[in-house]
Amino acid sequence: MALSKIKAESLNLAETYAFTGTVTGASEITASTTAPSEGGAATTSVVQGLAKAWTVNANSIAGNVGDSLNNSSFSDVGTGQTQVTLTNPMSAATDWCVTQGVTSGYPYNCAATSSTTHRLNTVSGTGSYADGSSNGQVTGDLA
Repeated sequence: MALSKIKAESLNLAETYAFTGTVTGASEITASTTAPSEGGAATTSVVQGLAKAWTVNANSIAGNVGDSLNNSSFSDVGTGQTQVTLTNPMSAATDWCVTQGVTSGYPYNCAATSSTTHRLNTVSGTGSYADGSSNGQVTGDLA
């Protein structure tokens, strides 16, 4: 049914109205969906460009995490070493990227260790592992 005109004076906004029909032109984002770049000269894959997991303030001292996405657990595996387990695995054991920043200490050797785990490690100014707080982001392909 096509709706061509609504007369505002005959519409009672206090009542509830239901729509029955089909919305056309809307689509879902798929693995092959692309979007134009800001300048319009190139395109980028929407799905591949998204972070697949992130961790905010993983504190190896207190053993807690401020906030996260796609993480099921965090383990203190040693001084300055926090292992993060993903809820949804990546497509390969090591073909994905972990980017780390820190709020205390210095970042060191953040790396994928399997398709479901990675480590956020911090070191002191002398280069030895030291407890601190890390932020991490995972990019790559989900399984």
